[in-house]
Amino acid sequence: MKGLSKQIGISLVEILVALVISLFLLGGIVQVYIGNKATFSFTNALAEIQENGRFALDLMSQDLRLANQWGCISFDPDDTDNINDTLTNPSPLYDFLGEDMISGTNDTGLNGSDTLIVRGGKPGQTNVEAPFTAATTNTLNTNPITSITGGDIILVARCGQNDLLIEEEADILSVSSVDNSVSTVTVINVAANKSQQYGNDAMVIELQTVTYSIGAGASGEPALFRQEFTAAAQEMVEGVESMQILYGVDSDNDQFPNQYVRSDFAGLDFENVVSVRVMLLLRSLDDFVAEAPQTYTFNGATTTPADRRLRQVFTTTIALRNRIGSS
Repeated sequence: MKGLSKQIGISLVEILVALVISLFLLGGIVQVYIGNKATFSFTNALAEIQENGRFALDLMSQDLRLANQWGCISFDPDDTDNINDTLTNPSPLYDFLGEDMISGTNDTGLNGSDTLIVRGGKPGQTNVEAPFTAATTNTLNTNPITSITGGDIILVARCGQNDLLIEEEADILSVSSVDNSVSTVTVINVAANKSQQYGNDAMVIELQTVTYSIGAGASGEPALFRQEFTAAAQEMVEGVESMQILYGVDSDNDQFPNQYVRSDFAGLDFENVVSVRVMLLLRSLDDFVAEAPQTYTFNGATTTPADRRLRQVFTTTIALRNRIGSS
């Protein structure tokens, strides 16, 4: 029987050296992975904050630019005889003639946030179309392309020359229902008689009262909420920790703000507000994104929170274009 051939293997020293080298390589790989993950978390959180901040400001800016929107008619809050309000016993949210187009409260929301109330039109409009219905008929025919639905509040504004026999130039009406079965027009059924027979020089605008506030969202994170009239407030933007509002007051009637004040400023008349400054503090939805607690300055106060979330302040100033240029 032949002898077994000599077997040559790896020595214990070589195994130990290989393990040490492997540990160094594995440690480097883990370090690269952890660094890449931290970078990804940071950039993703930053992108999320910036996207949410831009969307929130764009959303609020659109409603603010439509504050005091009355179409082609003039609106004087001290003399509203040219507008016929058919709403019965309107609450403040539905009172477009007696309430200010812009108003708000201080420190009543989550984290001491302000609230903002905006009254005015919605984007877009439609025109009255033939056949023109009599004043005593609770219907109105409009262009078939319209977003008006039952339950909406509309302003029907007469844009032609004033008729000396007709006092009102516009009506505020509640929509009972809408009939889209006719292809040429949309038949809007309203809850009260119109003040006059409107012709093709009349436009129809949807009215809205919008309330912005900060509250706890569905996930528990603070969020920006938007509420129309008395409907349930809708969560619009997650991660909005605080909202502060300043009102630009035109005190010398030159249509430019002389100072920016809070809503509780003594002597503030919201009829003199020509611009609104919105300040939002947004934070990342995830904690432990930053390497250390991030110090930030918001509304004049510098704060270092206990968590390690990213935070960013967004500020914009919106001119109330339906106030500027009108006397």
